[in-house]
Order: sequence, then C-alpha cells, then structure tokens
Amino acid sequence: MKKPPSDQEKSNTFAKMMINIWNNHFSAPLFQTEEEIYRLDFIKLFGFSPVTRNSNKKVGIDEENPSLNVTFPSLDQNKIAASVWLNDIPSDKWIIGIHGYNSNRFDVLYLTWHYRVLGYNILTFDFRNHGQSGVDVVTWGYKEKWDLIAAINWLKKSYKIDHIGLVGTSMGGFTLNYLMLTEPSLIKEANIIWGVSDSAYMSVPKLLKRMISNNSPGFFEGYANETIDTMIKIYKNDYHVNLSELDFTGLLEEKGQKFPILYVHNRWDKVTDYLDSFRMHNEKNNMERSTTNQLKVYDGYHHTKSLIEFKEDYLKNSIDFVKKVVNNNQKPKV
Repeated sequence: MKKPPSDQEKSNTFAKMMINIWNNHFSAPLFQTEEEIYRLDFIKLFGFSPVTRNSNKKVGIDEENPSLNVTFPSLDQNKIAASVWLNDIPSDKWIIGIHGYNSNRFDVLYLTWHYRVLGYNILTFDFRNHGQSGVDVVTWGYKEKWDLIAAINWLKKSYKIDHIGLVGTSMGGFTLNYLMLTEPSLIKEANIIWGVSDSAYMSVPKLLKRMISNNSPGFFEGYANETIDTMIKIYKNDYHVNLSELDFTGLLEEKGQKFPILYVHNRWDKVTDYLDSFRMHNEKNNMERSTTNQLKVYDGYHHTKSLIEFKEDYLKNSIDFVKKVVNNNQKPKV
C-alpha cells in the first residue's frame, strides 16, 4: 500500500505546481508569426467580464499605433520590448506605464492616456516573461525593477527630459513603490517627481499567501504557510531571489521624503487587498511627515479597473493630483 504524502510533501508539490504555472510564459504557443506569439491564456479565460474587456477603447483610445517600437537590454541583458507614444504637441514631459502580471505594454495604455492633455509623452514596456520581452522567471517586482530601471535609462539616453511620472498597476504598482524606496540616485538623475500606484500589493509573501488561499484545491487546504515557505526557498535557491525582502514596510526608511504617490484601489478587489494601498499611503505620509501622498478607494469590484468603473472621478482625481505636484514643483528629496 502506497504511503500517503506528508504535509511537507503536499506543500512541496503545490509550491512547485504554482511556480510552474506562474512562470511558464502562460502557455505553449498556439501559433507564431515573425512579429508575435499567440498563446492560450488560461488565467484570463476565467476573467471575462464586460468591465474588464477592451479597457483602451472604453477610455477613447482609438489610435494605438505607437510612434516608435524599440528593444533594449535589462540590467541582466534580458531583452525588453517597449513602445513610445509622442504627444501631438512637442514636449519634454514623460510618463512610463508599468503593467501588471499577465499583461503587457499595450494593456496598461488606458491608465496613462488621459495625462496627454497635460502634455505628456508615454513610454510603456513589457516586463520579462511578458509580451515580446525575453523569457525568465516572474519575481513579483525584484527583477522587474531591473526592467523598469532599464526603461528609465533608455529614456534618459534617447530623449530630453523635463521630468518623469510613473504609472504602475498591480505588480507594476509594487515595482513602482519598490523603485521609489530603493533607487534614490536614479530618481534624482531622471527627475521622477510623481507616481500613481493602482491596485498594488505591499508585500510579496502576503500576496502569494492570498493567491494560494484563493486558488488552492481542497487537497492543499491548510498548507498555505508551508507552501509559502517552500516557494521562498525555491526562489532563493533556484533563481537567487529573496522574496521575503519584498515588503513595503520593511523597506521604508525612517526618514527621507520621496516623490509623491497617488494610491488607488477598488474596495472589493479579489486579487490584491485595498488595505495594502491604505497602509502604504499612511505609512509613507507618516514617515515623510507630510500629506503629499493621496489615497482614493472606490467601491468597485474589479482588479485594476477603477478607471473603467468610475471613469470621470478617476480622471479628475488623477489629473488634479499630477497638476498639484507639478505646480508645486515638488522634487524628490533623497
């Protein structure tokens, strides 16, 4: 008679299964052309909703053809694909759009487009293992920060810059906050003066526990903590990434004012917890002894879709926030 699996074996099995799902570039290709790879996306198959589909069209983006498509190396030389949308009126002001997990540089466009009325050009890019960028492990912000740094450096070399604003959603929102907390020299050199963090999480271990708890089959119920510990060990040993260090509170310094951030979240978001945005906003303001960071929580249900569900209010609040920061000329103090 076969011996039943131990608790540790169960958590090991589930940890490896989840990592494989998260890091398989989403599925095997259905077919491929010279320019694009087409895949069956099992995760998005469970997210069909009139609210979550065609976000770009919902905010009136009729022309999605970029001014320029480019590639550049990340800090570890992985290929990063990016696109530029120049404003109709020549400008030296820039926004970098930072997409979330299981998304791409075109999907995040709807969260950046309305700032064009303020004269901004837009750069968006594909994280590693997303879109047309190189394949690698998803690290929930750790290596993704390398990709964001590479995008900033490419922009600095390629265009004259007055200042930069960052717009990040979900994993992109965490990566925005991670960069804000750990790269003061780059922030000063690139003159990054504001950010919008939409539907972000504040702790990778807590995010993974939430994801496991929400998606565990009955066989693995009760093994979330053991599974998280195993996943952290696998990431550290196999990918040389310490996920336990990816925590907003742990990275927050006791002093030092960073660029202002508008935190946005839907209250009933089932993927990330709106309380994470609430806590990041409060902790950052308390640390800086300021009220420059703002928070907007909407009574919506869909992850990263506050702008779609509450369009007019979202547009007004985000544009007013950026105007205030720019008009007050609040540069990051590092």
